[in-house]
Amino acid sequence: MDQQTSTRERILHEAERLFVERGYHATALQEVADRVGITKAALYYHFSSKVELLGDLLDPMTAELEQVLDDAAAQEPSGGIGAVRGTLITGWLDVFLRYRNTLVTLLKELPATPSDSFNRLLRTMEHGIEVAAGAEAGVPERIAVAQAVSAVTDPVALMPQLSNDVLRDHLLAGAWRLLPESAPGARKGRGGRPRSLSEEDADLARTLYASGEHSVDSIAARLGVSRATVYRHLKK
Repeated sequence: MDQQTSTRERILHEAERLFVERGYHATALQEVADRVGITKAALYYHFSSKVELLGDLLDPMTAELEQVLDDAAAQEPSGGIGAVRGTLITGWLDVFLRYRNTLVTLLKELPATPSDSFNRLLRTMEHGIEVAAGAEAGVPERIAVAQAVSAVTDPVALMPQLSNDVLRDHLLAGAWRLLPESAPGARKGRGGRPRSLSEEDADLARTLYASGEHSVDSIAARLGVSRATVYRHLKK
C-alpha cells in the first residue's frame, strides 16, 4: 500500500469516527486533519470538501447494496419472490453490519444533508423495496417488505451495545416474521406462500383481526399466506 492510499484511508477512518462521535455537521475538516496528523491543506489534496469525504464513505456501502439487489433480482426466475426477498434482506443486513458506523451517521443527520451520494442510497433502497415486493404486490405486502428492510436497518445503528453476530441472528428472525415465505427452509406452495401458520402466527392473526384495524387481505400479506389460510385459523 503506497503512502498516498494509506493517508486517504486514514482520513476516511478518522472522519467516520468523528461523524459518529460529534455528528457530521459539528465536525470540521480541521478536526479530521488533526486526528490524522496532517495539515488541513494536505487533507484538501485528497478531498476537496466535507461533502466529497461523505460521498466516499457512503458510496462503497451503496455499491454493495446495489450488487446485492442485482443478485436478489436474479433469483426470481428460479426461486420466486420469496427467494428475491430472502437474498435481499440477508445480503443487505450483512452490508449494514459491515458499514455500521456509516449507518449511525446516516440515521443521525444525513437526511438533512443534501448529497448526491445520499440520494443514490435512497434510490437504491426504494428500488430494492419495489423489487422485493414484486410487480403484483398490493399495498399491505409492499409495506411489509418496507418494514422488513427497516427492521434490519435501524437497530444496527440504534443498539451499539450488541455485537454484530447477536444482531444478525435476531434481526433476521424478526424479518422472517414479517416475510415468512423468505425464511430459510420455508415451505412454499405453487404461489410461493406457506399453506399453514405456526400457532404463534395464528394467534397474531386472530389478534390483528379482532382489533378491527386489519383486513384478512392485509393479515395474509403480512404473514405470507393465502386468505383461505387466514380464514381457516380465524375460525378455530
